Amino acid sequence: MNNTYYVCHGPDAVHYVESDEASTMTSGQPNIEQFDNEQEAVARAEELGYVFTIEEEPLEDLEP
Repeated sequence: MNNTYYVCHGPDAVHYVESDEASTMTSGQPNIEQFDNEQEAVARAEELGYVFTIEEEPLEDLEP
């Protein structure tokens, strides 16, 4: 299954969303950027100020 990653942002908010191909996504934010590559999406979200919590850390970061 292929995942799509979204970084949604506006003047005071940044959201990071991971979605499978069976799902749809909408946002109230004025800017929605779509990525096929998780690392690029994570980098963009962090660039915009998004802070990942332990529960949402990208899988690659948790591997030993």
